Order: sequence, then C-alpha cells, then structure tokens
Amino acid sequence: MRARCRSMGNTRERLLSQATVLFADNGYDGASVRAICAAAGANLNAVSYHFGGKHGLYNAVIRSIGERHLASAVRILGRPPESAVELRTRLLLFAEEILAAWMREPSVLIILFTELRQGFRHCDEDAVESLFEQNRVLQAFLRSARGAGLLREDVDIAIVAGGLLERLNTQVMFADTVSEQYGASIQDPEYRAYWVRQVVDLVLHGSVHPRTAE
Repeated sequence: MRARCRSMGNTRERLLSQATVLFADNGYDGASVRAICAAAGANLNAVSYHFGGKHGLYNAVIRSIGERHLASAVRILGRPPESAVELRTRLLLFAEEILAAWMREPSVLIILFTELRQGFRHCDEDAVESLFEQNRVLQAFLRSARGAGLLREDVDIAIVAGGLLERLNTQVMFADTVSEQYGASIQDPEYRAYWVRQVVDLVLHGSVHPRTAE
C-alpha cells in the first residue's frame, strides 16, 4: 500500500514538473494532456485522476509556484526586523533566494509573464491569489520596519514591495538580453551578488529613516 501511495505521489509530481515545462514552451492551449502524460511517463488518464483535467492541472501548477515562494518569504521575512542592519540583510537573502528560484525554474517565470499579459484567464481565483501571498509577506515585513522607525513614515509600502519584486523578476526574464547588451548578467554568481546588493541598497536609500542612515 505504501509503495502504491509513493508511486501515485511520484506520478503527480512528475505531471506537475512536466506540465510546467510544456505550458511554458507551448502555452496553455498548445500543451496537450497527451504530451504532458507522455513526458511524465504517466497513463493518459492520470491528469484526470490527479487533477480533474487539464484546467485543474494548470491551476495546480500555478498554486505550487505560489506555495513555494510563500514558504521562502515566510522563512526569511516572517518576523519584524530589529535593526537597519537586519532589515538590509534579510532583504538581501530574500532577493538572492528569489533570483536563485527563478533561475532554477525559468519556465515558471515564463508562465507567470504570459498569464499577466493575458489577465490570468486560465486560472481560478484561488490560484491567482496564491501568487500574491509572497508580496503580502514582503509588505508586512516592510510595514513592520516602518513601524519600528527603520523606514520613513511616508514610504508607500505597496510601491516599494512591488518595485523590488518586479525588478527581480524582469532581471531573470531578460537575463540573456542583458548579457548580450551589457556583457554581464545575473547568470554570473559574482555579478548576481553585486546586483542584488545594488538593488536592495537602492530601495533602502530611497526609503530609510534619516536617523538610521548613518
């Protein structure tokens, strides 16, 4: 029984993994259930069994993205910072982890950009909401920093959080173009660490409380 349960779990994970790649490469309409099952080495009925069909599988892919990024955000930003140094350090860790995650799974980012352009027309509301949980955790972290006097009182938390996430996402999405034009990109670990420091410091220098800027 345990072996059968493990096999079912493995099949589900393989379907999610292969579906992510095929949805990114071919779009929702272009990725067939047959192709996904073939890539996952699964029976043609497996998608219906595990997800209720293609739509359910696609939403499961979206939710899994949100859940992974939420877990990362909670682990790093789940409690308020106690100093300006801690604020910067944890934002650096958060940014570095986001970049690493996107670079491990570039197909995931392609799906998200595609859905953003199309208004999430293939996603259920709960799946879309899961994508914004990471942003909410980041906003709560920054809001707590502002409450502790580490950020200026007039800082718009939503704009700061959204701007940071957008900058991280687009840098990965267009890494090849950036590399061709400027000869460096976040694909180089040394440059990636430098870039993260610059972006986080740019965010903080524009919003840090004057008495903590020294």
